[in-house]
Amino acid sequence: MGNRSTLITIGKNGELRHLFWPTHNYPQHVRGSLPGIICGKGQNESFSWLTDDPWTRRQRYLPDSTILETTFTDNRNGFEVRATDFVLPGRDALVRVFEIASKNLAPIDTSFLYYNDFDIAETPIGDACYYDQRSDTIVSYKRNYWFAFGGERRSSAHQCGVHEDASDAFVDAKDGKLSGNSLALYSGTRGVNSCLKWDLGSLNPGVKEQLVLLMCFAHNKQDALSLIDTARKSSLPEMVNDVNKYCQDWLRNAEVTRVPEAWEDLLRRSLLTLRTLVSPDFGGIVAAPTLDPDYRYVWSRDGTYVAYALDRCGYHKDAEAFYRWCKEAQEPNGGWNQRYHIERAPAPSWGEQEDQCATILWGFGQHYELTKNRDFLEAVWPTIKKGVEHLLFGRDPETGLVGPSLDLWEEKSALHTYTNSAACGALRESAEVASVLGHDALAESWKKENGILQGAILKHLWSEQNNRFLKSVKPVDNDIDTAIIGLSFPFCVLQPDDPRMLSTAHQIENAFHYTTEGIGRYPSDVYHGGNPWFITTLWMALYHCQLGNYQKAKTLIDWSARHVDELQLFAEQVNRENGEPVSASPLSWSHAMFILSLLSFKEA
Repeated sequence: MGNRSTLITIGKNGELRHLFWPTHNYPQHVRGSLPGIICGKGQNESFSWLTDDPWTRRQRYLPDSTILETTFTDNRNGFEVRATDFVLPGRDALVRVFEIASKNLAPIDTSFLYYNDFDIAETPIGDACYYDQRSDTIVSYKRNYWFAFGGERRSSAHQCGVHEDASDAFVDAKDGKLSGNSLALYSGTRGVNSCLKWDLGSLNPGVKEQLVLLMCFAHNKQDALSLIDTARKSSLPEMVNDVNKYCQDWLRNAEVTRVPEAWEDLLRRSLLTLRTLVSPDFGGIVAAPTLDPDYRYVWSRDGTYVAYALDRCGYHKDAEAFYRWCKEAQEPNGGWNQRYHIERAPAPSWGEQEDQCATILWGFGQHYELTKNRDFLEAVWPTIKKGVEHLLFGRDPETGLVGPSLDLWEEKSALHTYTNSAACGALRESAEVASVLGHDALAESWKKENGILQGAILKHLWSEQNNRFLKSVKPVDNDIDTAIIGLSFPFCVLQPDDPRMLSTAHQIENAFHYTTEGIGRYPSDVYHGGNPWFITTLWMALYHCQLGNYQKAKTLIDWSARHVDELQLFAEQVNRENGEPVSASPLSWSHAMFILSLLSFKEA
């Protein structure tokens, strides 16, 4: 869930897992943020975090909304707690609403606690927190990062503490006896923490107590306290309506013709997910809001597939914002780094990856085809020209193929079929752009280069012995790789019914034999144990749509739809044995491929 500058994830146990602010990928400020309950009296008193046993949890998004509902049930102690979480669209504030109900036969003394452990700017060093008596707010801060936390109703007790110290708020939360310590500073790596407690009194059976908790973010103390004061004055229905309107206005703008009813909810969830992972201020698109694996960056290739899906759904402004982001991020040599932070600063990378450059150039052309926006073309023309020159310069002198560079999966450096397919798509689209803008000589030159590159692909990457395209040459890699389908979708180097494509695709489909079915990247894959991926399974579905094999495509799309998590989110992979989602989730590229598959599908 998020807004223009905040991106937040709630874990499957209901914990606040990630808080990215003031951009969608950096910094991440939370180490721990947990709700807990104390029930009973004296020797019968017990404490538990809602995120731990004996609580069981189930989650759902409210329909057509990014409002998350987590229901916690403790049958041992007879409690049910419903948490409703959302980020305000116009304010940097997370709202966590907890509704506590007792299922006991008699009244029971109950207290609710909420614990926060910030690693501000991704380190605990130099963090501080204090309790503001006037506003009943815990303020955590470092430099220009300020976090104000409190409830709509006044708390009963508070504590600011230091880890592994007598003041440790995590330790004292468990017995509910918060010390009232109002200030915590620590210069080393232990870090500080805090907790607020609300005594709910004797909770009667069937009676529900509601707590509205607010966490607000600003660049100075005054703004943080002002923001939480303003949020406290807002009614809960008003805040909920703001979020729902924000989401439903977005969905209403989708220009998508009717899709099969079984996929409609997943389509809307995918559109909302992409809405959340797109940074409206910068234009960059986060691959996934995760740190394990660390996918919180912008891969320009992934982003282009997402922008293409957005364009196809009529969200042209958001797609254009991404391409303008690419324009600003372009390196002086005309290429792009492997990945970036949202604000276009290069992220840690480990090699050249020319399919990123090629895919962006292809995307520029697709955006123009869908919008006919000549002003956009003129704005990005210098970017296109530099990008094409970069691709043409970076060719192997012996084969004429683009490379060597890392493959799509960022593992091996060679002359790859997928990379060169993307380069063909880039040259073809860039030649069209040059022609539209009146650069006729360049248009003809790039068309010629495209033909030469196509010839090099057919000469060097087609294997008569295997009757399929190779993954790469120099060195030769005979492994089957689903990315080779890029020759047909989306780059249209060959027609989908070309005998060489048919043979290659047939061998790819028959190369994977998972218990859970689906299509993987390549048979020898060992990443996370080697699993089917949503991207690759849907890639094969898109290829079958090109062929008109819609029943086969439906089987693959249905497989993908069956393997989303309980929140209808697409991860990167699916466990090959038990069918559970694996690795980063939600993955923007997976959602984009699902959307593109639905747009290409036709019912019989």
